[in-house]
Amino acid sequence: MPILSNPRHEAFARARAKGARLEDAYEDAGFTSGHCHASRMARLGVVADRIAELREQTACVDDAGPGALIAALLDLARNGRAGRGDAREARLALLDAFRLRMEWSNDRQKERAEDRERVLQEITASEISDI
Repeated sequence: MPILSNPRHEAFARARAKGARLEDAYEDAGFTSGHCHASRMARLGVVADRIAELREQTACVDDAGPGALIAALLDLARNGRAGRGDAREARLALLDAFRLRMEWSNDRQKERAEDRERVLQEITASEISDI
């Protein structure tokens, strides 16, 4: 489903998909609260469908690990399934993802080394106390 043609409806749908309360999402979209208009907006067919789609996309991203996200970005960048601008954005996002993965990997290696050092110190301390 494409982005909603009404920017306020789109803003409302995005806020709801992120977990905002009805009234908060309604006000954030630029509407005046009250009179149950927020619940009516949420029940509009196109708005409800857009909220469901955005929540599904968020769930897919949350479920996917770094490898799956990188694979999807590579697929977009290589196969040109998107337009030129989208392919460029996919390549840039892939570069950012690669950098983040490298940083995460380095941080994880440091944590493991610190854990090993701590365990060795604990073992050494327990061996000394046994003597």
